[in-house]
Amino acid sequence: MGRWAVSLVCIGCLGWATADQGRQLLELTPSPSDWWLLVAGALVSGLAVAVNGVAWAVLLRWLRCPLPTDQAVVVFARTNLLKYIPGGIWHLAGRIQLLRSHGHGWGQAAMGVLLDPLLMAVAALLLLPLGGWQRGLGLLGPLAVLCLLPGWQKPLLKRLLRRVKLPRFGEVTTAKLSPGQVLPGSFPGGPLLAETAFVLVRYLGFALCAAAFLPPGAPPGSLLAAFALAWTAGLVIPGAPPAWGCSNWCWCCGWGAWCRTRRPCWPPPSPTGWRPPWGMPWQRQRLGE
Repeated sequence: MGRWAVSLVCIGCLGWATADQGRQLLELTPSPSDWWLLVAGALVSGLAVAVNGVAWAVLLRWLRCPLPTDQAVVVFARTNLLKYIPGGIWHLAGRIQLLRSHGHGWGQAAMGVLLDPLLMAVAALLLLPLGGWQRGLGLLGPLAVLCLLPGWQKPLLKRLLRRVKLPRFGEVTTAKLSPGQVLPGSFPGGPLLAETAFVLVRYLGFALCAAAFLPPGAPPGSLLAAFALAWTAGLVIPGAPPAWGCSNWCWCCGWGAWCRTRRPCWPPPSPTGWRPPWGMPWQRQRLGE
């Protein structure tokens, strides 16, 4: 029930923002170079899905349940669209069915879909120190790596198995699954590097789009750190896909710290155009007001 409530709140927030700010967005007049940046950002964001599929294939090899890389990328991209459906488990169900159809055990399939978002979150948090101290937020990256150490993997994944309701196959349930029987017992260095590459490509797509609207002088490290924190929040909050407004609020809060102290452009532009109701000076500048 909690997932559905969060999804409804996010949809409501997106609907309110669209109704309230739609006219201002339509009044924006991007230059031809801005349009090229937006097109390039969209293409790179699409490429990021393929990179994510490659990272998933690397993870599956680490779990000793390999799939052909091309097949893993195709299935990952196809099931990726299902995560935007309220409930947040349908993309996991599609990937588990694929792994089971290839003869892999229930435990390997479950770990393959649970570790993927966990590694993505850790990879994104590892980028936070690039934005500086940030009142202690920069420490989240190194601390997040601790959960991937062999001694921490089993208790963490046991807790995730209790909280995440994965689809059942036959008589097997998550309550009977022991992560220790599936995990290799080593640090997932290769999968973590692959997921970090995905997050960087995903950020590049966002940065290209943001460059069409942000004022000049935005520090790349702070922009990357704000994106990483906002994207992680949209990833880990149950029932709240990043594109539905959850990450937008975190993005505004994180990037606003830099804008308030260094540039008169608060509130900042959001990845999907959302803004608070008290106005956006950077938009007024572009409109010639």
